[in-house]
Amino acid sequence: MIWKFTTAVFLFVFLLSGNLTGQELLPVKKSEFVDNEPNRKQAFAQVKEASELYQKGIGYVPQSLNLFLSAYNLNNNNPELNYNIGLCYLISGPRDAALSYLLAAKSANADISADIHFLIGLAYKYQNNFSDAIIHFKMNKELIQQNKYKEQKELLPISDKHIQECRSGRLLMKNSLDLEIQPVEGNVNSEFDEFNPQIIDSNLFFSSRRGLENDSRSPEDQKFFEKLFKASKSEVLDIEVREEKNNLGENVNSTLLSKFDDKQFVFYNSNSGAGDLFLAEKERGKWKIGRAIKFINEKDSRESSASLPQSGDEIYFVSNRKGGFGDCDIYFCKKESESKWSKPINIGGDINTEYDEGDVFISADGTKLFFSSKGHNTMGGYDIFKSDRQDDGTWSKPINLGYPINSTDNDITYCEDQNGVFYFASERSGGKGGFDIYCQKTPEPVIEEVAEEVIAEPVIELPETKLEVPVTLPLVSFKSEAVAITETPVKQELVEEDFVYRVQIAAARKEMDPKDLFKRYKGGDVIDHLFVENWHKYTIGGFLTFKEAAKYRDASGVKDAFVVLFKGGYRLGIARRPFEAN
Repeated sequence: MIWKFTTAVFLFVFLLSGNLTGQELLPVKKSEFVDNEPNRKQAFAQVKEASELYQKGIGYVPQSLNLFLSAYNLNNNNPELNYNIGLCYLISGPRDAALSYLLAAKSANADISADIHFLIGLAYKYQNNFSDAIIHFKMNKELIQQNKYKEQKELLPISDKHIQECRSGRLLMKNSLDLEIQPVEGNVNSEFDEFNPQIIDSNLFFSSRRGLENDSRSPEDQKFFEKLFKASKSEVLDIEVREEKNNLGENVNSTLLSKFDDKQFVFYNSNSGAGDLFLAEKERGKWKIGRAIKFINEKDSRESSASLPQSGDEIYFVSNRKGGFGDCDIYFCKKESESKWSKPINIGGDINTEYDEGDVFISADGTKLFFSSKGHNTMGGYDIFKSDRQDDGTWSKPINLGYPINSTDNDITYCEDQNGVFYFASERSGGKGGFDIYCQKTPEPVIEEVAEEVIAEPVIELPETKLEVPVTLPLVSFKSEAVAITETPVKQELVEEDFVYRVQIAAARKEMDPKDLFKRYKGGDVIDHLFVENWHKYTIGGFLTFKEAAKYRDASGVKDAFVVLFKGGYRLGIARRPFEAN
C-alpha cells in the first residue's frame, strides 16, 4: 500500500490512534454460551475457530466475523459474543453495523469492558450520529478520570480527538456539497481493498488487494499482496479489468503513482528498504521497474505517494523521514536542470500537521494540490483536502473538500482527469467491502420537453358586478439575515447532551422501605429509585455542575452521601471531582 496503514497494527492505530488496549477479543465461556442446545458443540467450535483466525491478523478478520455471526444465530444474548462481533465490524466493516452489537453487549453487562463507551462512540460516529458519539466519548473520559479504568488513560487525548472530529463532522454535513458521487462501474471494486486511482491516457489504473484463498499474503497484515490493475472500455462498451504485470515478482506491494515524463512513470515498491519510489517503463505489455529515484529516497524512511504536474518541473511526495511536523509529511523537489533536482523541501506547517499527511496529487496545470490528512478539521480518519497555489508560488491554507467526498471513515488517494472529474478511495459503508473507488457522478442529460401549443379561449364579457364584501390582505414582513455557522458552545453542548449530577443517599440489595429511607434523609425532595446491577440505588436532585451537587450533598444530612454522574437514565458512576468537558 502507498499510505501509512501497512502493518498489522494499522487498523488498531486507526481506531485508537496508537493505543492497543482493549482490542483483544473477550473470551466466550462455553458454560455461559450454550446449554442444552443440540448444536452447541458446533456453535462453540465456530467461536473458537473465529478467535484463532482473529489472532492471525487483520486479513482474517472478515472470516472471523462470519463465524461469530453463525454462532450468534444460536445465542444472541451472550455479551462477550456481541462485543466480539461489534469489534470485528469496527475492524473489517461495514463499521456502522457494529453499533447494535456493542449496545447489546453493554445492555447485558454494563462493565463488559473498559473501552465499551469508546467503541460505542466510534460506532455512533460511523452512523453520522455525532451527538450520541460525543456523549459516549465523554462517558469514556469521565469513567477514566474517576479512576475506574486507570489503564485506559491513554484514551483521554484520543477521545478528545474524536470529539473534535464529531464537531467538524456536524458542520461539514450541515453544509454538504451539492454534488453526487458513485462507485466506479464494472468490476473495479470488490470485497477487498481498491484504492489509488490514476487516469492515464483515458484508462483507469488502480491498486487492489484482491486474491484467491491460496494466494500469498503480506506478513505485515495478512492481507493479499497489492496488485496493479487497469480498467478500460472494450468494444462492447463493458468495462474490462486486467491485472498489470511487473518485474518485481508476486510477493511485493507495488503501485503506479504518477507520470514522470513521456515514457517513464513513478512506482512505489515496498520491497526496497522501508518503501521507496522508482521509475518504470512499460515494455511488451509488462511494467519494467527500473532505477530508484535517488534524490528523493532515504535509507531509513518510507517514501510513498508522489505526483507531478504536466510540466514535469516539480514533484511532490510523502515521507516519514525525520524532522517533519508529524509521522508522515508532504515534501517537494524542483527541477533545476535536465538531469538535476533540488533537495527535498518540507512543504510547511500550513499543510503538514502533527498528524499524518499522505496521498498527494497535484493538478495537471500545477495550480491545485490535493492530499489526505488526519489533521486540520477532519471529520474522521483521513479526509481529503485542497490547497491553491498563490501568486507568490506558496500554497494556501488547505480546506476540507467536505461531505459527501469526505466521510467519518478513511477517504484517500484523490485524483482528477483532464476534464476535472475526480476519483478517490473510501472505506465508507455501502460499498462492496474495504476500500472502494468512487467518482464524481456525471449529471444526466437534460431532455427539454416540447411545450404544448396553447389555444386561446374565446373571451366572454360578463356584466360588471360590484362586491360589497371587504377583502383583507395579511401583511407579511420579510427580513433577510446572513446565517453565521458557529459551533455549539461547550456548556450548551453539555446541557443538550443531558449530563446531570445527583446525590446518592442509599443503596441496598433489597428494595428499601420508605420509612427506612426517611430515617436516612429527612429532606423534602423527591427520591429517585434506580435498579442497577442488582442494586437498588436512591438519589435526589439534578444539578448541572459538580459544585452545586457537592453543596447539596453536604447539606443533605446524610453522612455517607456522595455525588453520582448520570447521562439521562444511565448512571455513569461516582463523581469525585468536577466533570471536565472537552
